[in-house]
Amino acid sequence: MSGQTKSFVKGVKVSEHHGAGEWMAERLSSLILVPLTLWGLWSAMQLAGSGYAGAMAWFESPVNAGLLALTLLVSLWHMNLGLKVIVDDYIHRPTSRGVLLALIAVVCLVLAAASVFLIMRLALGSAPLPAGFGA
Repeated sequence: MSGQTKSFVKGVKVSEHHGAGEWMAERLSSLILVPLTLWGLWSAMQLAGSGYAGAMAWFESPVNAGLLALTLLVSLWHMNLGLKVIVDDYIHRPTSRGVLLALIAVVCLVLAAASVFLIMRLALGSAPLPAGFGA
């Protein structure tokens, strides 16, 4: 047993030391989100009552569009990391865990792509969606 590590000690699973990187990534994304969230709240207060023209002018600023895209991407990354931890902790069947992790990754990627696409459309002065699409 010198080269092997025990999987369980007294019925409790022993740490496999592979979660430290994910833990650090979650903390890093949290630290990045703190100033971005404060910026988002400040921006929302500035936009309150400015109407459609004010919102479009806000989106046309490259700094605002870039920070909004960064906020959404980091938020989705943080969400993906958090949901991965939940699935790893509570879903024990390897097949189910793999399917859920893949589904979470795909949903996060689709949301990220759609978010950046819509932010770019607004930043370039286009309507958010083509006419007739949506409500």
